[in-house]
Amino acid sequence: MHPNLVKLFAAVLAIYGLYTLWLAVSQSAWFVVWSVPCLVGAVGLALSRNWSQYLYYLVALCTVVGWAVFVGFYVAPSWSRMPGQYIANLLVVGLVLFLFSVGGSIIIRQHFKHRALRT
Repeated sequence: MHPNLVKLFAAVLAIYGLYTLWLAVSQSAWFVVWSVPCLVGAVGLALSRNWSQYLYYLVALCTVVGWAVFVGFYVAPSWSRMPGQYIANLLVVGLVLFLFSVGGSIIIRQHFKHRALRT
């Protein structure tokens, strides 16, 4: 597996962590702690540390589950009163999150599996 692809996922994870940190600080929100596994995982992926793959899996899973909970609890009860474009955008975002999370997990797993076989 190409290590630059893993570094790309590390960069995206770092951007997600920084965005989460900025959002939490600017809104004085509790989820500032969520930026920690994002940023630590990003650094670990960039340095190809074996433990970092598990942080990526955790962040990917929690992000997709968080999106599903948001849709299930806040959007689904009132979906009939929402504009169609909003619902379509929300579903596209969910699909992209899901594909990015699953695809990234597969690529990262292959990277670390390949690295383990070489040593």
